[in-house]
Amino acid sequence: MKVAVFLPELLRHLFKKPATVDYPFKKLTVPEGFRGTPFLHPDLCIACRACERDCPAEAIVITQESDVEKKFKMVIHNDRCIHCAQCVDSCPTNPVKAMDMDHLYELACFDRHTLKTEWVFTRATPKREPKPVPAAPASDRAGIPAK
Repeated sequence: MKVAVFLPELLRHLFKKPATVDYPFKKLTVPEGFRGTPFLHPDLCIACRACERDCPAEAIVITQESDVEKKFKMVIHNDRCIHCAQCVDSCPTNPVKAMDMDHLYELACFDRHTLKTEWVFTRATPKREPKPVPAAPASDRAGIPAK
């Protein structure tokens, strides 16, 4: 092999920036819409269990802790979760969802039981907007009887 064949390629790449990232020391920014791990905003959750019902991996378990205090316990098993965001899509709370996806992608651990996340919360009461009162027909306002 002749060294002269590789010399132009070597010189071309000698002054370029590296194509890789020094990963453990420099973190990558995740793109918009990245589906990390699901988490709960307990102050917004109405405990409707839609996320538990619609989870294809059965990774969400909601149990009622107390009838009187309306306390619930949600457990998300991240070892089962497939990060599909179906729980976020099926959450009926508006305009801010009680379930959300974060941007964590480093979930490695030595024991899968440490991947569980738990919340004990009191059921939130949904805020209902008042229904608009239907306007009277224009003929009633003018004093002309409606036909």
